Amino acid sequence: MKKAPSELSPSGKKKTEIVHVYVLLFAMCIIVALLTYIIPAGSYARETVDGRTVVVADSYEVQESTPVGVFGLFNSVSKGWSQAASIIFLVFMVGGAIKVIEDTGVIDQVLTNSMGKLRGKEEAIVIIVSLILSIMGCTGTFSTANIAIVPIALAFSRRLGYDRFLAYALAYLAVNAGFSAGEFSIFTTSVAQGIAEVDQFSGMALRIAEHVVFFLIYCVFILRYMRSIKADPSRSIAPFSESELAEDAQLDQRKLTIHQILAGLVLVGGFVWLIYGATVQKMSTTELTTIFFFMAVFGGLLGDLGVNGTAKSFAKGLSGMAGGAFVVGMAKAISVVMTDGNIIDSVVYYLTTPIAAIGSVLGAGVMFLFNLCFNLLISSGSGQAVAVMPIMVPIADLTGITRQVAVEAFKLGDGISNIIVPTAGAMMACLGIAKVPYGKYVKRILPYFLVTTLVSFLFVVGAQMMGWS
Repeated sequence: MKKAPSELSPSGKKKTEIVHVYVLLFAMCIIVALLTYIIPAGSYARETVDGRTVVVADSYEVQESTPVGVFGLFNSVSKGWSQAASIIFLVFMVGGAIKVIEDTGVIDQVLTNSMGKLRGKEEAIVIIVSLILSIMGCTGTFSTANIAIVPIALAFSRRLGYDRFLAYALAYLAVNAGFSAGEFSIFTTSVAQGIAEVDQFSGMALRIAEHVVFFLIYCVFILRYMRSIKADPSRSIAPFSESELAEDAQLDQRKLTIHQILAGLVLVGGFVWLIYGATVQKMSTTELTTIFFFMAVFGGLLGDLGVNGTAKSFAKGLSGMAGGAFVVGMAKAISVVMTDGNIIDSVVYYLTTPIAAIGSVLGAGVMFLFNLCFNLLISSGSGQAVAVMPIMVPIADLTGITRQVAVEAFKLGDGISNIIVPTAGAMMACLGIAKVPYGKYVKRILPYFLVTTLVSFLFVVGAQMMGWS
């Protein structure tokens, strides 16, 4: 029997599909549910110290087993979505707000105009645009919206005589340099600190230092690549075709309209309000979500989208974030199964011993490496936060690792791995639009990935050595 056309690649071979993240997460729920029949149930005593709920050392006790059955397994998904509702709605609202601002044209026009200011100074304009995108990346809200930048970056790269990989690097790697540091990231830093009961966006100085270092590493990497293909075009991993090079690659440079300027001010003002509200006013996740609703409404109206136009853009933004939003709920289901099976403290107990044996400094590094690998299963930053932080926080308390360092181990592990793991949806989307083959990409990016991994490991270990809290 012949395979259906949809199941075959152009060469006639059966397509190999990457397992969907929902399948991976539910499979993990099944595995954890089975473990509730194997791992002894147990719990630690907890107490409140200086407003934080902390685990009492040496208080672990084995309890009666409460294994999770079939209904409990499926019910964990519903409970996970329910318990992660505030984060899920935050993800939705961010997607809606950014899409509204994006549809006013202000983001595309600012980038397009900036690309045409320094003709003959290609390296300078690449660095300037990369810096802008990197700063946007550190908020966490641009980690998927950057997909829309790829077409502009392709036209820019073609006009300057470079290739498709440069366009991808601008749209994704530059953003990731800021996202990995995440000094203002609403999806990683904020969510993880909330779970760890650490002040929102505290520890800013170290994360800014990380951002500077990551951006410098990115600059060295991309400039070396640009110079190498300028000297020898055959070294390009994703060149443009001759027909594409023959096209007029001039970008449409126009002055910003008054409406676009107003929409841009709403975007900037919204992020200023967001930072102030999170750091000074100690706003809750629900209140931070409200700020993005303000940005959506006023950004659309002042950006001349009209009432219906604003609503349509907002709806598109919501639909675009649906998959990622419910990854958070699916990830939360894992900890729900562990909690219902009463094994989460048992896992903490068994993991604490080897980490305590190697000491808190190297233990912090192990935490980072664990998250680096775990991101292969959960590429959503907020989803990974709700899955791993409930385990990492008590381990940190029991092994002398500060909670701030535990947050950092998670955040850096998540951010750095997003430049190479095939389950990173935004990365694969940008590669697809830019038509950069994943296999060739991995070979080219591997040194960059290894360097940033080593630097991140040193940041985590160094932070623990300093007792960073």
